[in-house]
Parts: sequence; structure tokens; C-alpha cells
Amino acid sequence: MPPFSRPDVTPPLAAPHLLLAALLVVACTGGEVSSDSASASASAPTGAQTMSASGSASASMSASASESSGENSGSASESATSDGTSSTGPGTKYDLLTPDGGDTGMPGECGCGLGEEYSYIWIANAEEGTVSKINTVTMEEEGRYITRPDGNGNPSRTSVSFGGDVAVANRHGGLTKIYARPSDCVESNGMPGIQTSQGADDILPWGVEECVAWYTEFPATNQRPVAYTQGRLNPATCKYEDTKIWTVTSATPSLPGTGGPGGVIAYLVNGDTGKVEETVDIPDFDGIQLGAYGGAVDMDGNLYFVPMGGITLGKRYLAKVDYSFLTYKLYEMPPNIASYGVTVDHNNRVWISSTIGLGAARFDPATEKWAVVPEPLLSTGGIAQAQDGPVWIATGNPAGAVAVDATGLGILQKLQVPGGTEVKGVGVDHYGYLWLINEAAYRFDPKDWSYEVYDGLSGPYTYSDMTGFALQNTSCEPPS
Repeated sequence: MPPFSRPDVTPPLAAPHLLLAALLVVACTGGEVSSDSASASASAPTGAQTMSASGSASASMSASASESSGENSGSASESATSDGTSSTGPGTKYDLLTPDGGDTGMPGECGCGLGEEYSYIWIANAEEGTVSKINTVTMEEEGRYITRPDGNGNPSRTSVSFGGDVAVANRHGGLTKIYARPSDCVESNGMPGIQTSQGADDILPWGVEECVAWYTEFPATNQRPVAYTQGRLNPATCKYEDTKIWTVTSATPSLPGTGGPGGVIAYLVNGDTGKVEETVDIPDFDGIQLGAYGGAVDMDGNLYFVPMGGITLGKRYLAKVDYSFLTYKLYEMPPNIASYGVTVDHNNRVWISSTIGLGAARFDPATEKWAVVPEPLLSTGGIAQAQDGPVWIATGNPAGAVAVDATGLGILQKLQVPGGTEVKGVGVDHYGYLWLINEAAYRFDPKDWSYEVYDGLSGPYTYSDMTGFALQNTSCEPPS
């Protein structure tokens, strides 16, 4: 088993692959577009503002980290921890003291995040209606699970908690939690012992499988974003408690997998029970077509999500839903960005991949400014930051991924996978390996970029935080 370690901030690169790209400066000319109250099921301040960040764009042939300029209408990084208690301020992180989030043997010392003990990647097999649990060390599939009672969930996004469990969003509606540890699974089917899947060819019927913790049905017919919050670390047990899960649906049902006219609804779900605890109505984020598409949380448990594409469809917004106050803000995205995947980096900045136009966009909530990767990468979805280093973005032609300098926004490196099928999923595991998902799962070693492949999947489609590392990268300080 490889040791838990973080590679260098920037992976070793051969000089011919190092390309410095100019930063396209997007001038923020907007301000307040409208002021709407977020309808929530609990008493909370309202009056979230819709912010405009569009305007004229000019090219700056510089590899420096120049950013767009514009007006601020207040800070977008509130001082709140993920459980709603006050923190020392925006940007507060917890030290990563142990690799497994468990007891260090010294009183009062607990790790931050999940770490290596349960390092799994959870990949949705969309058309099969299942999710695969793959050990990132052995490359073996240790379980495969149906994600909706009727088997027709069409799952696509997965999110892993600091406890190692996974939440799966079904595109046809419904949210499912699955335990990672068999010891956590609960007797529920009346048969002696715990019945649970042991691999890809061992899919147990719904109601027989006992590692499915709960399933929550939603009124909508499309459900894509899913993101665990950090929860609250209990120093007595070195375990995370009170975890919540964000998910978003269109407000109006339509055909399975699609949204309808009107806005979207963000739900905050209890991670232990699956009960919906809070709802936030967002009427000015268009729910038609596919509604909310990708989602991720920042270090304070706030949710960010985007629509799919839509350069020609008028105003397109990055949405932020505040964990503590249940309000929302909408930020207009830069021109020539057709959003798809979304992640939050170690500095609490939001990254969006783009399938048309320019390569990707980075949004800094502290300044409410955008910066754009100028090279047209034609991303195919996934986006993830490698341990405090570059941001990897999935590509389809050639099939693989591109590493972008998180500071200067230049292209650092390009990887290809065999076969030519476009890559959808990009993830990083707790050992620092890079995962690319198309019809198979490729694990790249950042030391020499050699790879191993797992090809036992069935129509895979996942590009969210499928390992839990993005949550850890956002929330935890690396070991000193």
C-alpha cells in the first residue's frame, strides 16, 4: 500500500510540455441586477442579490495571474462553519494530522478529512442504474449497488463524505446514501447477517442489499448536483457528525431526466436520515432543459452550482447557496463559457469547465471576480484540483485531460487515454493519483504518469467529487 503523501504542488513536467498561456481579462461591469429573497423552510435572513459579472473582454498577453476588475457589492465569503456555528473567519482550515481521520494516539488530536483508510472511487453506471465502489489501491471493484428502488434512477453524480460514505444523485430523481464500511450496514431484510454486494457481478436486489443507508424521493424528474458538507468533528470520537448533503432539482417536473419552466430548488438533506431539512427556492436560475448541472461545496459548506452550456441561451449564472443563512446569490458567467463541471480549489475559488468557447473559468468569492483560461480546451466535463497543485480538466479531442496552473492559468501538461472516447470524469484520490473516466477508469501515477486501468464498468458517467478528496482539499490543511 503506498504511503499517504502529497506530490509536489506542480507535477514534474518535461520542458516541451510547458506552455504558458495568456490570461484573458474579463472586465466586470455589472452590479446588482435584482434582489430576491430565498424561500427557505426555516427562518433566515433574505434578500440575496443577483450579481452581474459580464461585460467587455480584452486579451492580456501575460502569463501572470491578472484578474478581472469590477465592483464589489459586499463580501461573498461569510464567516460560518459547515454546522452553522461561528468560525474564526473565512479561509479557516483544519490541520490534517492523520491520514485516516482517526485517533492519533494522542489526546485531542484528530485528522481532517477521510484519508487513506477508506480510499474508494464511486463511479455511477448510468444506464445500468447502479454505482460501483472501487478500491483505489487494489483497483478492484468491491461492490455494486442499485441506486433507486425501481432500478431506473440513471445515476450520474456521486459525493463522498469525510466518513467515507457516498451520496448518489439520480438523473431521473431521487437521492441514495450507501455505507462504505460493512460494519456500518444495518440489518433490515430479515435474513441472518449482513447481505451486501461483494463485487461487480454481485448486485443484490433493492431491499436485500443492506449497505444502502436510505433513499429519499423528490418531486422533480431531474436531479444532478450532489455535494456533502464537512460536518462537525467530534474530538472525543475523531468522527464527523451532523453531515448534510446538498442537492438541486428543477422546480417543475418534465420528462425523466429533464427539467421544466421556472426555477430550481436547492435542498439540504440530513446525512444520517435522508430527511430534507431545508429548501431554498431560486426562481431566477432557469430550471428548463437540465436545470442545475454540476455542484460543489466550499470550505464553509456553501453550495455552488452551474447550468449546462448555453452560450447562446442568454444569461447564465453561477449560483451560490449560503449554508448558514439559506440565501442565494447569482453571478453572471463570463462570455464564451459554456459551463459543465464545477469544483472548489484549495484557496476556496470556484472553477468551471467549458464545453464550447474558452477553456475554463475561475471565480473568486472573496473578490467576486472572474478569470478565464484563454485556450479553447473543449472540455468534456470533469474538473478537479490535484493536491494543492494544478487543476485538471477533461477533454475529448484528444481524449484525456489538461492540467491548468491554478495561479497563472497557463497550460502545464496534457494526458491522453487510449481508445479515443471522450473523458467525462476527473478525480484525485487520497494517495494523489489522478483518475480519468470514460468507458473505463484510468489511474495515473503523478510520479511518471504511468497508468493502470479498470475496465469492468457498465456505461459509466461520473465527474463530481467521486473520491471525497475535493472536499478534503477545500477544507483541510496539508500535513507539514
